[in-house]
Amino acid sequence: MSGIETALMIASTALSTVGSISQANQQRKAQSQAQAMQAQQAQDQVNELQRQHAKAEQDRLERLRRASASQRAAFAGAGISSDGSGEAVFDNLLTQSLQEKQEIDERLDRSIRSLQDGMQLNLLRHQRPDSFSKAASVVQTGVGIGRQLGIF
Repeated sequence: MSGIETALMIASTALSTVGSISQANQQRKAQSQAQAMQAQQAQDQVNELQRQHAKAEQDRLERLRRASASQRAAFAGAGISSDGSGEAVFDNLLTQSLQEKQEIDERLDRSIRSLQDGMQLNLLRHQRPDSFSKAASVVQTGVGIGRQLGIF
């Protein structure tokens, strides 16, 4: 093989490598954009879950206030003071409300963890060997051959 044929072969390989690098860069950019969009969607979902959580907490507190007020009114109407057994009723209402809060908090935590786990899984799926490194290796090999043949 003559020096010109070798040079043409190396140039062809280099052009092919440049094309591969460009394509890899475009794929990486598209992948980054897709990941950014997925991350934004996950963040939007987390924000919505937090909004729903705040609303549920507000509703829970309002139900507790109404139940307490109803119970106080019932006690007052019956001529019963809130001491003793009345206080136990209020403690029970508070305990039930706190249990409801804990369940709501746990559901929110599970939902957020699920979203985060999904994002991590997506990131792991999209990690591939760096094609730029492969292309650079091919170019270095071509340059090495060209130097050995005295072309470069």
